Amino acid sequence: MFNLDNIINLFQEYSTISIPISLIINIIIALVGVVPSVFVTGANIIFFGPILGFIISLLGETIGGYITFIVYRLGFKKSVENVKNNHNLLKSIVESEGKRIGFLIFEGRLIPFIPSGFVTLAAALSNVNGLTFNIATFLGKIPSIALEALVSYDLINIEQNYIRLVITIIAIVLLYFTLRKSTVGKV
Repeated sequence: MFNLDNIINLFQEYSTISIPISLIINIIIALVGVVPSVFVTGANIIFFGPILGFIISLLGETIGGYITFIVYRLGFKKSVENVKNNHNLLKSIVESEGKRIGFLIFEGRLIPFIPSGFVTLAAALSNVNGLTFNIATFLGKIPSIALEALVSYDLINIEQNYIRLVITIIAIVLLYFTLRKSTVGKV
């Protein structure tokens, strides 16, 4: 349903309301919790350009995260044990107090290998307030969306940017294995 071509076609067909459509798609992706947002970010970059596409993606993910936070808080408060046992960071979010929760949510948003839905669920199960959650989500999403935007832009312009794309992919793979290796035994 959410592939790059379908989203771009939707934006073109409904160009006068393409920004709200992008935001709604991001909200749906956030509510599902495990669907990657890379296709909507890529479509935003292609349709709106790199800067506006980045801003729309960041706003969409922040708004989608907050709506999901509210929905999870209303409906999943009883699921604490399942989330807490999945990852030490998630357990820390659920059990923390005060400013520490905001820093942990920010950290969870920075780590690209933890699905956003898990971080949002852990936050919803914690005592964090909505403002702290939004600020941590907004700031934590900036690097991941910037990376998605960079990769999308380089794929679109692969003839000119193939070297940077290859370097970026190698860096992501190395980061993945480094983080995976450093969290073995902690998860």
